[in-house]
Amino acid sequence: MNREKYISELDEIKASEDFQQKTARLLKNPPQGKEPQKKKRPLRLLLVPALAVVLVCALLFSGALFPLNTVNASENLMSGIKANKVNTDEPVSKDFIRSGQAFSVKLFQKSVTKGRNSLVSPVSVSLALGMTANGADGETRKQFENVLGGGMDIGELSRNYSVFANRLKSIQSGKLQIANSIWYRDKNLTVEKGFLQKNADYFGAGAFQLDFTKRSTADKINGWVKENTGGKISKMVDKIDDTTMMYLINTLYFESDWQIPYADYRVSDKEFQTPDKKVTVPFMDSEETYLHGENADGILKSFKDDRYAFAAVLPKEGVGLEEYVAQMTGESFSALLACAGDETADCSLPKFKYEFSVDLNDPLKALGLTDAFNSDRADFRSMGSTPDGKLFISDVLHKTFIQVDELGAKAGAATKVEMAATSAAPGAEKKKVVFNRPFVYAIVDVQTGLPVFIGTVNNPQE
Repeated sequence: MNREKYISELDEIKASEDFQQKTARLLKNPPQGKEPQKKKRPLRLLLVPALAVVLVCALLFSGALFPLNTVNASENLMSGIKANKVNTDEPVSKDFIRSGQAFSVKLFQKSVTKGRNSLVSPVSVSLALGMTANGADGETRKQFENVLGGGMDIGELSRNYSVFANRLKSIQSGKLQIANSIWYRDKNLTVEKGFLQKNADYFGAGAFQLDFTKRSTADKINGWVKENTGGKISKMVDKIDDTTMMYLINTLYFESDWQIPYADYRVSDKEFQTPDKKVTVPFMDSEETYLHGENADGILKSFKDDRYAFAAVLPKEGVGLEEYVAQMTGESFSALLACAGDETADCSLPKFKYEFSVDLNDPLKALGLTDAFNSDRADFRSMGSTPDGKLFISDVLHKTFIQVDELGAKAGAATKVEMAATSAAPGAEKKKVVFNRPFVYAIVDVQTGLPVFIGTVNNPQE
């Protein structure tokens, strides 16, 4: 691949850093006049993370109102709200890393589609749900805290998210961009000012009001998602249902060159055994840091900013991909990364590029987040209210994109790992890892061991 052309492409898809200002300029004044009386109906809220994008749709249903310190959705929602400075000097806590490792692997296990290439961004999903959790109360909030933070209080969890996200974005070479926004229906919705303040403080979220009855509203939201995922995810919202009240959106976009790119002469066609056939695809050969576990071998390849690395894990012969994924834990994934030392292996890795989309309702319910999806039990009084009822989540949608080639990776969607040195024994036979059958991979934050993206490759041609 021509490097100049590659760099040019990256420049062309570069996401804007002033997305809030651009988005604001797109907004039109909401239509005036009294809205006709309508029959009470369930109403929804949606939340989206991306390159990873997650869309959470929360509904409003019959129930008591909780008028507190609020602003009307027909007003400028961020008027008078200034983000308070969060202390980012303190490190993320060990409990936050441990719970993040556990959530990442469990979400991955529940999201994998058998026989297909799969990819999730636990970081993107966590940030999207973290924004939502700041509007939850009672048992609903406890479930968010248990699922996301192993019981950590939402205030402390949010502080850790803020510190972690800021450190991820401090990439020295390449780009990791995180953006958050909240989009509200401009009628029949009162938004809690405290909720907006917390999301401004910890997540840097902007809040915008739109006429959800107009087709152009979906286009504007999709345009924001596209801009903040390097142009790789262009559609998250289709027709907006009459019951949808808001979208909470997180986007996460990563791109970086390898620390050591693949030379052209080290790229050649080889066979890859998919679950049902053999395909011939370009493979990239190199020498990389060797990873080894009880039922798998793998490699760790650094990006230019060596805070980030690409981990690829190949289940041993006789161990199927689904079997290996099912037995993974946050601890075992962390231990696999921690075994990286001085030993290297000859590696042959296929090029691949694909998109993935998954509905996360059932995976999140299976992890214990149940009340938030139940119109009777959901408690989002700290988020907002409507004359027609209260909020609950109807849908959590997640879209991702990944491209791995000779020069690096583009992707849009940890207890601190102590890296123990493991030296190769003198005269030991050189290890070799050929990824010519289904495998697991991740883009990891080396400092914490947390996966920013984690997925499977069943077919590099898919």
